[in-house]
Amino acid sequence: MKTLIICEKPTAAAKIAEALSRGRPKAGQLNGVPYFEFELDSKQITVVPALGHLFLLKNTRPLRDYPFYDVDWVPAYLADRGARRAKSFIEAIRELARDAAEFISACDYDIEGSVIAANILRYLCGEEALGRARRMKFSTLTAEDLRRAYAQLLPRLDYELIEAGMARHMLDWFWGMNLSLAMTLAVRLAGQRYVKLSAGRVQTPTLRMLADREREIRAFRPETFWTVSLVISLDGLEAVAEHVSGRFFDRSEAERVLAASRGQPARVSSVQVHRHRRGPPVPFNLGELQLEAHRCFGFPPWRTQQLAQELYLAALISYPRTDSQKLPPLIDYRKIMEQLGSISEDYRRMAEEIFSLPGLRPNEGKKTDPAHPAIYPTGQRPEGLTGPQRKLYDLIVRRFFSVFGRTALLESLRVEVEAGGEKFLLHGRRILDEGWLKFYGDYGATEEIILPELREGQLLEVREVRLKEGQTQPPPRYSPASIVKKMEEVGIGTKGTRAQIVQSLYERGYITGSQITVTDLGMQVVASLTEYCPEITSEELTAEFEREMDAIQEGRRTREEVLERARAELDRILSKFRQHQLEIGKRLAESYRVARLKQRVLGRCPSCGGDLMMVVSRATRKRFVGCSNYPHCTQSFPLPQTGTIIPLKKVCKFCGAPKVQVNRIGARPYRLCLNPKCPSKESR
Repeated sequence: MKTLIICEKPTAAAKIAEALSRGRPKAGQLNGVPYFEFELDSKQITVVPALGHLFLLKNTRPLRDYPFYDVDWVPAYLADRGARRAKSFIEAIRELARDAAEFISACDYDIEGSVIAANILRYLCGEEALGRARRMKFSTLTAEDLRRAYAQLLPRLDYELIEAGMARHMLDWFWGMNLSLAMTLAVRLAGQRYVKLSAGRVQTPTLRMLADREREIRAFRPETFWTVSLVISLDGLEAVAEHVSGRFFDRSEAERVLAASRGQPARVSSVQVHRHRRGPPVPFNLGELQLEAHRCFGFPPWRTQQLAQELYLAALISYPRTDSQKLPPLIDYRKIMEQLGSISEDYRRMAEEIFSLPGLRPNEGKKTDPAHPAIYPTGQRPEGLTGPQRKLYDLIVRRFFSVFGRTALLESLRVEVEAGGEKFLLHGRRILDEGWLKFYGDYGATEEIILPELREGQLLEVREVRLKEGQTQPPPRYSPASIVKKMEEVGIGTKGTRAQIVQSLYERGYITGSQITVTDLGMQVVASLTEYCPEITSEELTAEFEREMDAIQEGRRTREEVLERARAELDRILSKFRQHQLEIGKRLAESYRVARLKQRVLGRCPSCGGDLMMVVSRATRKRFVGCSNYPHCTQSFPLPQTGTIIPLKKVCKFCGAPKVQVNRIGARPYRLCLNPKCPSKESR
């Protein structure tokens, strides 16, 4: 009897085959697709990978007008020209499934993994296979966890996850394709030109949140204020005591304080010492890991998610796409820490200190996830990690140790100083007991401000009384990590999709910069849609549909009910859009024209001072950089032929040519100088 085990990726298939066969699988290839065979419990087992989604949604007839709901699952290579490799995997799985009597889904235990497996079973193995397939559920790719998952197979597929996933894909297609088509047709109607614009169920409300912050920043008018401070000498060190009033928005009042305290003796009027405990952190879920990796390393959320997935596929960490802040109670914490201790001396010292504590009790958060626990290291020895992988792995390991650490004890000091009848404050801070902070290292570093022992009535030496002018600052811009966190807070998107949605806003030209600035095109998209169809930009409506899909997963709603309601809501919204499509189209067409013009200008020509423009050759259809003063100036530079080119408004310090950034889908952005003959490139 042959059993076919379907996995999500080739790396996972190799790990599963090696674990279940005790390291003795027979490796084969079919159309270049790897598969593995071995015998287990008198059964012939074949393990075969997919390549992520092998089937995608596609319209079943030409997409010429909206609303449009005729869509079905088709092989990925028919829906996406970039998915040509999917054809080989589809053909290989269909061939290997011919004589299989049993089927097991070993794809990731989440919505996407469940949909991937369900479509493979339905379209390549037959409807009967879908009905009788069983499910492996695991959170790590360690041999021990995989063998346990096989020994404890779930008797049926996770239909609730499948139904919720199918609904989400259909809903996103309905929303994204119809809204994007409506915007594109509106621009064509208004400007007689074809412009491909994009909107989405989660994408557009996210853009609106960013646009709201952008408007706040643009509308902000700074106010001038003044501060008065004493520069005090303490045992040879300089300390600054700020006036208790903080900021003065009346200069005359600040100057009065300055005059009253200048040349006057300073005396300590009170000393307050406060000790407080800082408990250990909770384990990482994906959102917190993305936020922390951005704080510590500057990684954008999509990059952190990509690196975490790589560490998971290497069996070094548990499944990263989780909302949980709780560790699984059944894993052997001591064994994992002992294994980590064999990796480095630093980890060994941490493990030994934790073993000296009374009991291994993790500090856990409130959030749970029915599919997977919080992220934790497996204890497997890492080999061949890249620099970014090593950084993220170390952060996860240290967080894991910190969760079991002692509470840290900190002391804060508030010293009130009086000079000329005016009161000033000195603040000190020090760590009395590092506790878990010792394990977290530089990631949890707390700056100490050490003050000498001070007593009431003590006279202090004043070196200077300062009057400083400053200005109030606008609200901070979102970073990619903080907007992902905001999306989580308002309940839009999923743990696995939020980072990619933010990345898509960059790729559409709606936002730019690591401290996010919304472009004029992005602002106009939000303004036009909010004025005429505010539901499209509403995070409340999007969050409501997220709750509906959770209800499908919990068995309280059916996929058909949710999709029927979504179609009715979308029909109503699109009807309003059609009534105003000419006005919307005119505004979007003009914004797009201005945005494209700005995007084409990459900098100043180093030869004549004209604008260097991105140009597409009529003969070759390839893009390059030419000068706006052509034919009087023939300066030109080549350009990468793939990716979005973003002008950085900076020049190369070696040759003076403009610098640009290249953003590519699914790859890390990179920066370059336009001049291929730049001395910096010749020296490499």
